[in-house]
Amino acid sequence: MNHFPEFDDLPDDPEVAFVRLYERHNEEYQDRVRGEQDTRAEAVDFMNTMLGVARGLGIPAFDSWSIPDDWDEVYSVFTSFDRALKRYVMEIKVRKSRVTKVYSVSLNDEDKERIHGLVREIRDVLTKADLQDRKRNSLFAKLALFEADVDRVRTRFDNAMLMSLEIIGVVDQGTGTLKPVNELLRRIQSIMGLAKEKEPEQNQLPPPAEQKKLSPPPKQIEGPKSNGNFSSDLDDDIPF
Repeated sequence: MNHFPEFDDLPDDPEVAFVRLYERHNEEYQDRVRGEQDTRAEAVDFMNTMLGVARGLGIPAFDSWSIPDDWDEVYSVFTSFDRALKRYVMEIKVRKSRVTKVYSVSLNDEDKERIHGLVREIRDVLTKADLQDRKRNSLFAKLALFEADVDRVRTRFDNAMLMSLEIIGVVDQGTGTLKPVNELLRRIQSIMGLAKEKEPEQNQLPPPAEQKKLSPPPKQIEGPKSNGNFSSDLDDDIPF
């Protein structure tokens, strides 16, 4: 039993999960500080949440950061933390986008239409086959997800593979009426493979990122007191 259903949809990749949770909690933070004068309490709460997220996902980048004990240091510490957080999120997005491009393909409209036609044929075979309704509906759901992926800018190979593997497993255990599905799947794979061959050869995947800790700001002996209102200009220096 999952006691925390709010995290059911998190990706398996811890860095991608970190980005998703950052986007969720940052939106909540922005909503809370909108129109407020003193936003230090909300800033500390957001910072504490993201430090907990990093620790829970096993991401060491923020291990050196901590909540300031001095209330007057919240402004400077949070400003530096927010910048480091945004930079880290952007690094993840750029790096992951390169990986996605290597393991995906851009299909033209003609290829997409051909694949949709083959999927319709597969669906017709499964409809007529002697299958339990539960299994048939599961396969239909996989086909629908794959078709949605085909219509995206880039179609991922892993999603196509997962769809094919489940259908092939059913075909191998079924009767001869399901055998035509193998040829239909092969033709789908051929279309995607030929489209990939036409693309410029991708650079090698970037090496795994070294899990470096992000340094917190240097301790200030004394500085100007904050009036507590910094929510409106935190992003002025950040271009994203």
